[in-house]
Amino acid sequence: MKRTNLLRQRQQSTVFVALLLFNMLLILIQLWLFVSVLENLIAGDSQMAVPGAITSLVILGVNIWMLRGILNIDKGS
Repeated sequence: MKRTNLLRQRQQSTVFVALLLFNMLLILIQLWLFVSVLENLIAGDSQMAVPGAITSLVILGVNIWMLRGILNIDKGS
């Protein structure tokens, strides 16, 4: 019984680390997107503002989805 709990905890921690790494990637993409849109706005081109905002909202949705998954993993143990 204890062995299965230990294996489950290891698996949960592996999933948690994978989600953290994916979240870091999303943050870097969001930072790159922000800088790109800001550079274009400073240059006088506002064409990228709406697609940048939509992409940002999609990234926010993915982060909320991952947070709910982490909370469900935490409730399961």
